[in-house]
This record gives sequence, structure tokens and C-alpha cells, in this order.
Amino acid sequence: MDEACQILKSARRIAVLGMSPKAHRTSHAIAMYMKGAGYEIIPVNPGHDEIEGLRCYRALQAVPGPVDIVDVFRAAEHEHEVCTDVLAMDPLPKAVWFQLNAGGWEVEGKLRDHGIQVFVDSCIKVVHSLCAGRR
Repeated sequence: MDEACQILKSARRIAVLGMSPKAHRTSHAIAMYMKGAGYEIIPVNPGHDEIEGLRCYRALQAVPGPVDIVDVFRAAEHEHEVCTDVLAMDPLPKAVWFQLNAGGWEVEGKLRDHGIQVFVDSCIKVVHSLCAGRR
């Protein structure tokens, strides 16, 4: 938990891979929670140009500038594609957060080998609220 709290404390920009424009979807609700907590949210979804007034990018590699965390809301069967896309980012993010049921187990080691902290099967909103309560 300490590692996760440290990342969340130092992070500023979160790319939300698979963010939905639909308010009732988990990806949307969690992204908006994190925005409310003071993070810059960058939606990444190839089907949209804008979500919640935020410019939406079609791919992680299209996001300009550094990203601290990539928060993954993709089905687990896409974890290898997600890993490839993350490793193509320049610069690499500090962390990749695979939300519940978003996979990550098979690519965790590969991402860590590139110096990226990885959180698998973990809800960033829950961890953030736990970390906030520990201050």
C-alpha cells in the first residue's frame, strides 16, 4: 500500500485508457472522482474526440507530454496490447494501474523490467481514498 500511496501522492497526470463518456460506467465515475481529487485526467478512447469537456486521444502514444499513471479499463484479453502501447509511450509512465478484471498479471513483469510500477486487479479510487485517510 505504501508504494501505491507514494505514486498517488507524486502523480499529477492520469491517462484513463478506455474511459467511457457514459456517466454510469465505472471508468467514467472513477476518472471523474480522480479529477475531483485534483489530478489532470486524460481520456484515451478511439471512439471519441472529447469526454466531459476533456480532449480525448485515440491512443496512449498520442497523448502529449509525460503521463504519471496509465489507468487501464480494458478487458483482460487486451493486456498484451496494452503493454505494447504503454511501452511505446515516450516518456514512459511511472505506473500502470490495471483496474479490477482488466488483466495485467501476464505483463506485470515486462512493465516492471522497464522501470514502471504496476498495480494489478486494484481500484485506483479505493486505494486513493485509503491513502487519503492515512494522512
